[in-house]
Amino acid sequence: MQRVFGVPAILTGDECVALIRDLTQLWHLSYDKAPGALEADLAMCKRFFDPVARGHSLRDRLGKLPPTPADLLRRAGQYGEPLVTQVGDNVSLVGIEARLMLELLEEQYAGDDHLVLTLADIESAERHAMELYRAWSMARLNQVVALRRGQGSEVMQAIAVGVVIALLVNRSDTEDRAVVRWHHSTANGQQVDSAIFAGAEAFAAEVSRNRSSRAAGEQRLKGGYALSEARRRLANQLVVAPNGKDGGELLYIPARHRTEVIAFLGRDLARRPRLTQAVLASAFDALVSAYRGAAGQLAHRGMVFERSTDTRSLKEELLREFSTAQHP
Repeated sequence: MQRVFGVPAILTGDECVALIRDLTQLWHLSYDKAPGALEADLAMCKRFFDPVARGHSLRDRLGKLPPTPADLLRRAGQYGEPLVTQVGDNVSLVGIEARLMLELLEEQYAGDDHLVLTLADIESAERHAMELYRAWSMARLNQVVALRRGQGSEVMQAIAVGVVIALLVNRSDTEDRAVVRWHHSTANGQQVDSAIFAGAEAFAAEVSRNRSSRAAGEQRLKGGYALSEARRRLANQLVVAPNGKDGGELLYIPARHRTEVIAFLGRDLARRPRLTQAVLASAFDALVSAYRGAAGQLAHRGMVFERSTDTRSLKEELLREFSTAQHP
């Protein structure tokens, strides 16, 4: 016999009434409110059925569910999954399938002796559930892809953009020209961090119009949020590799990704509504000036590779990508 979410496609009138009553009561127990608008209710199911929900959050929510009355618990057990999920010795939980089943019954049952759900009804309900689950399961992947394309819901933090531009200015695009990052607690780490962040901070101050300097603990390449944010957005386009000496790591943007990274930065910066090309040009110049002023801390370690002609080309490319993104 054809079924939908485990429920037979042919039901007696009494079975319809009982199922509507039970699903309504189970919904109220699960979500502390009566069923409402379908799409809003389905979205509420994410509270328990989100595939990326944190375990501790889910445990807390499940722990707050009230016990299911004994007679309802017995019938819920007969319905079984996917309509009803047992989440405790005397606690039942309903979600997407139960809400869609309830909607289907309320739409189709008109008080007759029998209800026959058509194949089209069944396929529509199952497709609705599948599409919703797929959207939830793809959400994290889509979020990461959007971030890598510079299309995430939030723009990249200005200080993170500044760190990436500082590496490009330094021409750190191969292992031989990489910046070596050490732990910030070491003298080596503090000197390299301050040299890179001098330019990054100057850039961020111009772009965000925020002149307040960040705490020293944030101005670090190892363990700091700015580089973590940049790596989250750029992934394999920003390489951190073992140095093999002194416990350091090589930090660079492979030359093959240079054009992609500049294009990404241009698109991301263009999403800032108040940022103009003139301000971006000024911010770039401020970064270069601050970088050159602090480059001595990199020079005696053999890590300064900037060339003025390349820096001018970088500025032109970044401004061009910014303008193209603003006026596609």
